Amino acid sequence: MPDTATELQPNRLVPKSGDVFDVIIIGAGPAGMSAALGAGRARLKTLIIDKALPGGQTTTACNIYNYLGFPGGILGADLAKKMEDHLFEYGIYHTCESVDTINDIYEKEKVVRTDLNNLYRTKGIIISVGLEPKKLNMPFERQFLGRGISYCAQCDAANYAGKVVAVIGGGNCACYAADYLSQFAKKIYMIHQKDHLRAVMTLKEKIFNNPIINLMWDSQVTEVFGIDKVEKIKVVNMLNDQYTWLDVNAIFIYAGRIPPVEILNLNLKRDEGGFIITDEYMRTNIPGVYAAGDVRSKQIRQIPTAVSDGMIAAINVERDLTR
Repeated sequence: MPDTATELQPNRLVPKSGDVFDVIIIGAGPAGMSAALGAGRARLKTLIIDKALPGGQTTTACNIYNYLGFPGGILGADLAKKMEDHLFEYGIYHTCESVDTINDIYEKEKVVRTDLNNLYRTKGIIISVGLEPKKLNMPFERQFLGRGISYCAQCDAANYAGKVVAVIGGGNCACYAADYLSQFAKKIYMIHQKDHLRAVMTLKEKIFNNPIINLMWDSQVTEVFGIDKVEKIKVVNMLNDQYTWLDVNAIFIYAGRIPPVEILNLNLKRDEGGFIITDEYMRTNIPGVYAAGDVRSKQIRQIPTAVSDGMIAAINVERDLTR
């Protein structure tokens, strides 16, 4: 059978309640799209379910420099669009819904029910729901959300052109955010609870060499003041309890990412951090259920490793179904 994409279905397909699939992929980030691509190429009838459009967190990422094939980097939204365009050359079914429950999980045919009360039947399930931003669990987060509190630099940076902003965090994502924000803001306070950045060396160098980024070590934001929006923050040094009030217009929180609080209704084995445990073939402890991407228990969580997970999961779904 021909394998050229031009001879395959050019558009995504819309499922109907009651449809039966070989595999249903929950989550349309890089791992989910990679899994769908692999399943589509294997001629498996494939459905992707996600409450949002394809792309996942990639659509909100700043410049991405570690994805092979894009020297000079690529915007997350642009990479997500290229992945989406490639994916739907293979006649994949797609629907914007949330999965409520999965019934008959230990049966050969499993039943997925969505928030729109649609039922889809499948032989295999790949969970690639990604992660969500870790909250600081501080009162000001809810108080000023959307009024100076943001978890997405790519989404909101332009709103603070020429302003003073703060970035909370010191990992790769926080460094990417600070570097991106430096194209817009006139001054950035990067506030981190540790005394070092937990990022790759190239990112560290960018942060250290950027004159508008001011690093504040061993510190945390304890209070936020503002009438209708963020105006000031109180930063406390954790070593000596001294505090400083800073005038800022926005706070971008990058304190890490965690698995969704409830990963469906499945009795999946998870590690102490809540990440799904799989074997090297992406199989979980439940037959016919696989996990891929950042939600999986593993060492490295990057777009390239998510894409790898998704393809491995798809290959093994196809192999397990044909045994």
